[in-house]
Amino acid sequence: MKGKKTRFANKPGMIEVRAGRIAFRVKDCRSLWMAGKGLMFDNLNHDGALIGGNSVWMPFVKKPLYLVFLDKTLAVTSIQYAVPMALAPKTWKIYSDAQAKCCLELVKKPSVAAGMQIKILP
Repeated sequence: MKGKKTRFANKPGMIEVRAGRIAFRVKDCRSLWMAGKGLMFDNLNHDGALIGGNSVWMPFVKKPLYLVFLDKTLAVTSIQYAVPMALAPKTWKIYSDAQAKCCLELVKKPSVAAGMQIKILP
């Protein structure tokens, strides 16, 4: 429908992202400042975040995340499971995908596969 608003359109800093028939309410972190902050210190009362860039690190993030890396056309390039940084050195990791231009960070495991197209709704 022309001009139809999504249910999240009026929430500042939030966007709706669709993968097939499934919609996610995510924080829009595509700007340089927001990408640097991402989900650090966030209470995660939404589905995740869309981050600009091709690498993610997890300090001060409260929950593990599923990282869906996307290319410039928003096609899925890879999916990785990421754990928050803790005192244990094995958690000190940067997750990345050289082909990606942005990353969809999700709290719940998504039903997506490499090559699948993601849409950002207005």
